[in-house]
Amino acid sequence: TTKEFNSENLQDNEHMHVEADSSGDKVPVPNGYVGSKATGENEIDTGYVIYEGEEEVNDSNVEEAQKTRNQYVWIPVPDASTMYGTDENGKKWGKLYDFTTDTGTNIALITGTKPLYWSESDGVMKINADRNKEPWIRKDSDKDSRLKTLNLGVETTHNFLNLLEKEFNNMIENVEKYGGFYIGRYETGNLNQNNAVVVKENSYISGTNINGIKWYKQYKLCKKLKGTNTNVGTGMIWGCQWDRTLIWLIESKNRTKSQICDSTDWGNTAGVGSALKATGYSEDWKTANIYDLLGNINEWTIESGSWNNGDRISRGGSFFSNTYPVISRRSDNPQGSNSDGYWAGCRAMLYIK
Repeated sequence: TTKEFNSENLQDNEHMHVEADSSGDKVPVPNGYVGSKATGENEIDTGYVIYEGEEEVNDSNVEEAQKTRNQYVWIPVPDASTMYGTDENGKKWGKLYDFTTDTGTNIALITGTKPLYWSESDGVMKINADRNKEPWIRKDSDKDSRLKTLNLGVETTHNFLNLLEKEFNNMIENVEKYGGFYIGRYETGNLNQNNAVVVKENSYISGTNINGIKWYKQYKLCKKLKGTNTNVGTGMIWGCQWDRTLIWLIESKNRTKSQICDSTDWGNTAGVGSALKATGYSEDWKTANIYDLLGNINEWTIESGSWNNGDRISRGGSFFSNTYPVISRRSDNPQGSNSDGYWAGCRAMLYIK
């Protein structure tokens, strides 16, 4: 049995300190980061924002901080068993979901979610297809000869799988420990440089990049986002974290179930924006302080793909088309630089250790 996480039990430790949102609810904030005191950024239900660094962020300096300091938004996870399960061999898998406005057997009434290629019985999870699963490697893309050239710290398919499993297990352990994780507030920027950022107004126009870089480099850059901070782990977002974020948007009433399933009007999609824009370009493309979750660019995740053995999954749709809602999954070659012309970037995540 799984106990609901009780935030009242949160206490300061070597890695984090407890702050209160505008309603007085407790939020775990990693040391080396501060919870925003700016208007509209300090409430869990509408998007609690943290900024990297020690200086307080308030109404007088928030505009500068948004452009210069990495930012993340708190995603509560009261029950981590909705994000992962354990198979008969003891391996943890991410729980991925389809979203629908239909009702019926095996569809959650409030969120419209149903399991995507997995089932669970008596606490044992079973993967039902060789597609859309995590943590997993893709044999065509993640083969030894390619891994040797990528400087990932592993040179075999087997070792890469072990690395992904370790990273996934660490993320899940700490989501359970603290009752949630942080999602990048903006699409990840500076992808053509040595250090990525999660800040406002990053764009290819300014000589930096939010797209057009191969999956493997984006994966590495997201892991480096934490810098020298030993209190957090960072990385490219997992598919189960993307799905949990969408579920939370429905549960917190920031978006309706139908807006999540048919989302074409609250992001930079064809007919709305028609061109790639800088991160955080429009307040109309923000939900719970998370910008461009829908549209602008497709965003790579670590979820393994479908259709053939080499693919990874990108989410969220792009400026190219209004046929891909925020729930959409595109399966593309991680060796490609622009995800079949859809200009894939990525979304980062952060968890407290």
